[in-house]
Amino acid sequence: MKYALIGHNIEYSKSKEWFESQGVEYEVFDTDDLKGTIEKIKADPEIGGFNVTTPYKQEVIQYLDFVEGDSVNCVKKLSDGSLWGKSFDGSAFCLELSRLLDSHDDWELTFPNKCAILGNGGVVPVIYKELAESAEVVDIFARNPKDKEYPLTEFNAKRYSLIVNTIPFKANIDINFNNKSKFIYFDLNYADDRLVKKAERNRNCSWSVNGLDMLETQARFALNWWREDI
Repeated sequence: MKYALIGHNIEYSKSKEWFESQGVEYEVFDTDDLKGTIEKIKADPEIGGFNVTTPYKQEVIQYLDFVEGDSVNCVKKLSDGSLWGKSFDGSAFCLELSRLLDSHDDWELTFPNKCAILGNGGVVPVIYKELAESAEVVDIFARNPKDKEYPLTEFNAKRYSLIVNTIPFKANIDINFNNKSKFIYFDLNYADDRLVKKAERNRNCSWSVNGLDMLETQARFALNWWREDI
């Protein structure tokens, strides 16, 4: 069985590299035709499942037969040809965040109580849900804010102990890390470490990481799920 990735403008993706390092055949569909690509995958008996990335994590839901949650990054093809979608982004994010908290002796909190998420794309609902279970505050800042979100221009880093950036690196946003107390910066991008390195220069930055470890964790979750018997 082989697997695939669907996204658009994703030439930076390292998914194919990781899956092939696990001995898995993996095809990347960089496309602006989501519906047509899904139909092509459904018609290919050799493809047992696929990942979904930007900008399709919510749009893909309308083409699936079974869905868990309101954002999807992984789809499994069942024996009858139907498609079952779920997201491992939230669990992978929490696992990597927990590893940071457990490994850093000078972190002053058991869990960041004031969190900011930058962006409002398809990955945000699952990240928000995971953080909201433990944090006192979880604010979303976006370039085009929706209901109960704030304009990105109003973001002030010093108000937060955890900053999670989900905005694609090609948007070339900038952040003023003016934090006066301990904080973690978690950037889901891994193709550009500009902001990760900028955060590190703040003496109050306990940890600044990109999304590569999270990518590998959710990819491992996906592969295990695809290979499970129904």
